[in-house]
Amino acid sequence: MRSVLTCSLAALALAAVTRAEAPQARRVLILSGAEVMLPAGQTLDATIRGVLTDSALGPLEFYSEGIDAYRFHSEEYEREFASFLRRKYQDREPVVVFALTDIALHFLSRYRDRLWPDAAVVFTNVESKEFEARDRPPWATGIVDDEDFTRTAELARRLQPNARRILIVGGSGERETTTSERALRSLRDLRPPIEVAVRSGVPIEDFPNEFGHLSRDTIVLFTMMFRDSEGRSIVSKDAARALASAAPVPVYCVYSSYLGVGIIGGELFDFEFAGRTAAEMGARILKGEPVASIPIRDGSPRLRAVDDRALRRFHIPERLLPEGYELRYRQPSFWDQYHWRIMAVVIAVAAETALLIALLVERRLRRRAQDESRQRRRELAQAARLATMGQLAASISHEINQPLGAILANAEAGEMMLAPTNGEFAEIRQILQDIRRDDQRASDVVQRVRRLAGRREIEMKAVDLNAVVETVVRLLRHEARRHDVDVEKDLGRDLPRARGDEVALQQVLINLAMNGMEAMAEVPADRRRLILQTRAAGDRVSVRVSDSGKGIADEDRPNLFTSFFTTKANGVGLGLAICRSIVEAHGGRIAAANAPGGGATFSFSLPVWKDEQADEAGVAIPAGAAIPSR
Repeated sequence: MRSVLTCSLAALALAAVTRAEAPQARRVLILSGAEVMLPAGQTLDATIRGVLTDSALGPLEFYSEGIDAYRFHSEEYEREFASFLRRKYQDREPVVVFALTDIALHFLSRYRDRLWPDAAVVFTNVESKEFEARDRPPWATGIVDDEDFTRTAELARRLQPNARRILIVGGSGERETTTSERALRSLRDLRPPIEVAVRSGVPIEDFPNEFGHLSRDTIVLFTMMFRDSEGRSIVSKDAARALASAAPVPVYCVYSSYLGVGIIGGELFDFEFAGRTAAEMGARILKGEPVASIPIRDGSPRLRAVDDRALRRFHIPERLLPEGYELRYRQPSFWDQYHWRIMAVVIAVAAETALLIALLVERRLRRRAQDESRQRRRELAQAARLATMGQLAASISHEINQPLGAILANAEAGEMMLAPTNGEFAEIRQILQDIRRDDQRASDVVQRVRRLAGRREIEMKAVDLNAVVETVVRLLRHEARRHDVDVEKDLGRDLPRARGDEVALQQVLINLAMNGMEAMAEVPADRRRLILQTRAAGDRVSVRVSDSGKGIADEDRPNLFTSFFTTKANGVGLGLAICRSIVEAHGGRIAAANAPGGGATFSFSLPVWKDEQADEAGVAIPAGAAIPSR
């Protein structure tokens, strides 16, 4: 007892040391100024997580929060949101906070000291003018970038050389309006000059009427849209898709998150690059580098990309694209896409012809095998019927032998009573002798029938009951389909071999399985399940056959294994009796019970094979053991 207590205390101490030595996961919070599910935010979030996870920084815990300022913008809301974050993360203070957009950076400038005073901040999607009037905080670093509309407008004028007007489309929220005004100011300085107009806050359902009749000399530049003029919240990417679908002219943008929805493209802010660069800065902080020593990065290279599908829609030649532009969503020509298939047509035709011939041959062989299999099953059924007749003959011969014996005794008694000296009864004595002779001959015939239908000796061997179950499942595959029954196997692992006759045990299992299938005839097809299970229990091996039928009636259970007892309209009543005889001849036991979930379970167990039994003599098995009838 003392040694056990000592071992337990040592194990607890070792576990405590292991927990103490395990590195604690550091927490990383990704704080978006907008809703966390917006496409741009999702791209930044996924990129940051991926880069930090691949940077071998030890265990990290990631959290994502969205201020959602485009839809909820008030000082009271920000205070409540900050209070919520303080309560939520009071025991989970992050080491690094990624601030996505200037909205998130402003929020942290106001509330960081109350939320996470020791956390370093890495920002992105922040304009350079943010730090023109003030120095950057010592607890923050990141990427500053300014939106550039002029290069996208230059691309548009190159692709639409006859354009005379630029229409800027955006939302009616404060941020969208500010962005549209900034685009308007920058595009007015284009040379040669071009007319520039702004259309803000048009509801999406009005896009076809508002933008569906634009003239061909119009360039459409989409900025962002999170709110329309009726105050409804909009997913900016959905607005870009609707505008590209409604407008009869190309639509351009400056953000990579809009590419692929029908927008033709432009010189785009690359959110993947921004997320990757911000994550690399965060990794330096997590490795121990002071945040103040990491300089702010000025901008990111623009992603110069256009959608090939939009080019084709508006019949814009690819040669008009400036050098360095990436053509995305390119639709390859039929030859580019399928040339290897076209080149392989002749070979494919020849191969398919050979395959068809082989399949026809295989089909013929398979049908022949199926016909042979059905013939074998018919032969087995015939053998089973013959075995049944043998069993019946044995029973009938037993019953007939008694009256034959009585007739013989009476004939002999009559002969003794008629004295041979009395000539008057000579003819009667002759009749009695004929009766005795014919009776003896009939008795001999009955005895021969009994010997023919009697017991036979077979050699007992080591049997793998799992293999027996596999064989029976294969043999009953056709019957299972015919009865629409799902047969399942639950075979025990490392099952010891049993002592028995494999063929006789197969017939027992076939009998029980067929009974189970027939017992489920009135059950809906989707509930017909037959389970064959094998298990080892000490020095015995058991087999269970469970169905999902109606189960066994209480009044029928005592007579199940009695000869000629049956619950079937056309049953003979010998199947289960023969199964019991075979199992008991193997030194086993057979039983039946109702399953807890419904249905019946028949099980039998056999002794495990022992090596010293290899030289034992055979055992007698009743003839007619192949009768599949309950």
